Parts: sequence; structure tokens; C-alpha cells
Amino acid sequence: MSKVNDIIIKNLIDKLNLGISDDFFISFESLIKLGKRAKSGIIAYIEKKELDSFIKNVLVYILYYIDNQKFDLPLVINLYHTDFIIRAKTIMSIEEEGITHYISFILPLINDPDDSVRWAVIKLLITQDLIKNPLVREHLDNHLKQELNPIIRKNIRGFLENHN
Repeated sequence: MSKVNDIIIKNLIDKLNLGISDDFFISFESLIKLGKRAKSGIIAYIEKKELDSFIKNVLVYILYYIDNQKFDLPLVINLYHTDFIIRAKTIMSIEEEGITHYISFILPLINDPDDSVRWAVIKLLITQDLIKNPLVREHLDNHLKQELNPIIRKNIRGFLENHN
């Protein structure tokens, strides 16, 4: 980690900015591990770029984590873990506990590369009756066009039709 420079940090943040993918999770974890070395690069990136609210929230979360390491949303670290099993189990535990303040961090995981994570997101949205939320419906409608798993696609379609 001693050879980490601003270019590497910018590349990690650029990969976050590409959206949910394996590279996103690796970059998230790397920036967390870099800690204070990543801070100035993250701040500069936020100040220079027009970012969508999700990526901005993630970067602000990383900054806050670097400074505090303990705060109100500890499960975000697990939501973006590189291991899909940990991501899926975290979503399931959030669902079981009925916690709702993670939704802005969970909703983008509808595009997770792993089927089990996407299914956990859908199940949480339904269990917490968030399927009626226009933002949630928009995310699901958009995702439906790209979903490759026929079972998940069929269930999303069914949930959207049954909750009009």
C-alpha cells in the first residue's frame, strides 16, 4: 500500500462511479482500507465531479468512516463487501430487523452481479412494503429490462403488476 498515489485513488473512485459491479465492491473495500490516504482524493473528486446521489452518498460514507469508524450505518460496509454471500446475508438481516434507513444504499444493489443479492433486495422491498414507492418502482422497472435471470424477471414483473 505504500505505492498508493492520487492516480490510483482516482482510478478506484472512477470504478465506484461506474456503478454496481465486482469492481465497485473491490474499489469500495480498497478505499476503506486506504483510510486517511484516500481522504484528500475523495474530497477532490466530490468537488470536481457531478455525481449521482448514490455515488456521492457512498463517497461521503467512506469519508465519514475514515474519520469515525463507528456511526449510525455500520452495515453499509457489509452491503458492499466483496463476498456476495455477506452482501446477501446483510440484506436479509436488515429485512428481518425491519430496518428502513439503509434503503438508499440497498436499492442500487438491484443491479448486483449475483442473483442471490438481487433476490434479497427484491424480497426486502416487498417485505417492507416499499414496492409502492415510486422511486423503488422506477428502479425495478429499469432493472427488469436488463435482468437475465428468468425467475427473478418473472417475479419482478409479478410484483409490479400486483402492486399497482
